[in-house]
Amino acid sequence: MNKSLLYLTISIIYGCSNFSTPENQLYLPSTSPTPTFVECPQKPKTRLGKTDTKSLSLTANIITISDTVNSEKQLGYKFYARTGKDFNYRITSNVCIWIFAPDTKLLQRRELIIATQQDSPISGEQMSIDLPLTGEYIIQVSTPTKSSQFNLEMSLGDLPIPEPSVVSSETAKSASPSTPISETSSTKASAEEAVKNYYSNLNQDKYQQAWNQLSSSFQNNQKLHPDGYNSYYDWWSGISNIVIQNVQQTNTSTDTSTINVQVKYTKKSGENITQSLELFLIWNSANNNWAIDAVTLN
Repeated sequence: MNKSLLYLTISIIYGCSNFSTPENQLYLPSTSPTPTFVECPQKPKTRLGKTDTKSLSLTANIITISDTVNSEKQLGYKFYARTGKDFNYRITSNVCIWIFAPDTKLLQRRELIIATQQDSPISGEQMSIDLPLTGEYIIQVSTPTKSSQFNLEMSLGDLPIPEPSVVSSETAKSASPSTPISETSSTKASAEEAVKNYYSNLNQDKYQQAWNQLSSSFQNNQKLHPDGYNSYYDWWSGISNIVIQNVQQTNTSTDTSTINVQVKYTKKSGENITQSLELFLIWNSANNNWAIDAVTLN
């Protein structure tokens, strides 16, 4: 939110009295008690990595996280989304939030919070982001105060949606960093099997079939495939053997799935390459199968 716009809104609510803004604080002449606003840092005190965050399966439905943070305790959440999706969230308490893109760049942060919850904390501050990249986004929550409870509603659809699902702090604590907080059961074909089948096609030189297992967005990625299928074929035709050493599903919903896989490639030159990869899959309802939408190094 633009800081000047927030100051203007505050002045309209509390009247046109003069106010000063000492470093990191804004004192408002208003009815008692007077709220004290504190600016959130440009960056979190400690940047959480993927292994320190809990997985979310975001869809058009709302997920609500309820938990507590303090100046020493930071919480992080990660979710997979495609370019152009609208990420909407609403925060109903006085905590700082930072949202990082798959390339680790800061997309958005909450700028001002009320210093103490007794000061009638801001309720229902809602924001929306047009996601610029395909991949995993990280949300980090903290507070400069001693302790703050918060409710954070998130969705890849419009807000509000009636009767959102609520995740309690106990549920969040019991979930391991790699365990999805909200996971929708699915009767679809296994995403793990789709990944195994993909590498099997490559091993059998069925490059066109493997290419068809990629989403159109992944196929059109100019950095990976500047000449489309020809670039894809040129790379994989140089591989003589592929061994899948481990496949593990870490996150799934009705339309997306995340698979960790360790693969050993043997090039025709004799060189061996071992990679630990994270594959993001989306459900292709038209073809009734999973499509690989992105691949990143773990």
